Amino acid sequence: MSLKIWVTTPFFYPDMSRPWSEVFNDMLSIVDAAEDLGFEGVTVNENHFQNYVTNPSSIMFSALAAQRTKRLRIMPGIVVLPYYNPLIIASEMSFLDQMAPGRIGIGVARGGSSYQLERVGVDMANARAMYEESLEIIRKVWTEDDVSYDGKFYNFPETTIVPKPASDPHPEIWAASQSVDGVKRVAEQGLNLITAPNHGNFEPYGDLETLLAAYDDAVAVSEHPRQQVMVLRHTWLGETEEKALEYFDDFLNEYNHYRALVKGSGSTASKEGRLAARTGGAVDDGAIKAGLVRPESESFPREGLYEKYSDPILTTPERMIERFKTYEKLGVDHMACLVAVGQPTSEVIKNMEFMAKEVLPEFC
Repeated sequence: MSLKIWVTTPFFYPDMSRPWSEVFNDMLSIVDAAEDLGFEGVTVNENHFQNYVTNPSSIMFSALAAQRTKRLRIMPGIVVLPYYNPLIIASEMSFLDQMAPGRIGIGVARGGSSYQLERVGVDMANARAMYEESLEIIRKVWTEDDVSYDGKFYNFPETTIVPKPASDPHPEIWAASQSVDGVKRVAEQGLNLITAPNHGNFEPYGDLETLLAAYDDAVAVSEHPRQQVMVLRHTWLGETEEKALEYFDDFLNEYNHYRALVKGSGSTASKEGRLAARTGGAVDDGAIKAGLVRPESESFPREGLYEKYSDPILTTPERMIERFKTYEKLGVDHMACLVAVGQPTSEVIKNMEFMAKEVLPEFC
């Protein structure tokens, strides 16, 4: 199977003086362009209580995306399962799957930041166990009737969700992980993997290779066949290397917003630190005020970007194709391209058109 190329709807909102409705409409424009230009699918970001990702319901937005598209695959996520009752997620995803049978998946995770978990009353120490229980429940009620459950966090008598999913046996499940231990667990559970090693961007070469090797090793000793792998990358095309860096500062700004949210949850100084499970950390006092993230101030040279980092991929079509083919050889099945990090949406759409013309045909 050739590598499939997706785009994301990040809902990044650095300028909160703009009406949020403009951000919403920008994301719909990305969905429409992805459908028209031949991208495989769209991943719909979700997060809460800050302006780094300002979509509180990826399932709701995905329903809208499903209604305005005919062939595009749609993945709400990452949905942090401990935020929600699993019966409600299972029911809403079944409804969404009925709207677009065969085109729906869901990206799930335990939650890597304590900031949001604390605000919905979840102890970070319990997030992993809650996630595991929730995932078990969702998979059961999608395929079985009269399911009861008696767990540490979730308890309910015999329950049947109606409707069941249209897809057989259910929508695709993509488990998100950025750590060696995490990808091993995904392999052991026989789930699709969605990953972006490191903390947000500016990822040195070798991290992804190590992560995928750990995943493949775990698959080899598990009872499940290897499932699909999706990798997130920040991308931008230019006719020349210089033009590809036109919006470098926007990519750096987006990275620094992310770093502010995960600061204290792990070290980026070594490969071991970058590929370790996050501890959750604690967002500094004053890092978020009135929903506005105070970004970190890390910087990276733009010179030699392609040679130094596996992500971002801000380059020419020839080099982007080269990079994607390298990932394909590593066993990556899908690329999720984060193209909107603060640039004018008209420029984002033009870049998607450029990518559809120059890059997508190499992976048909």
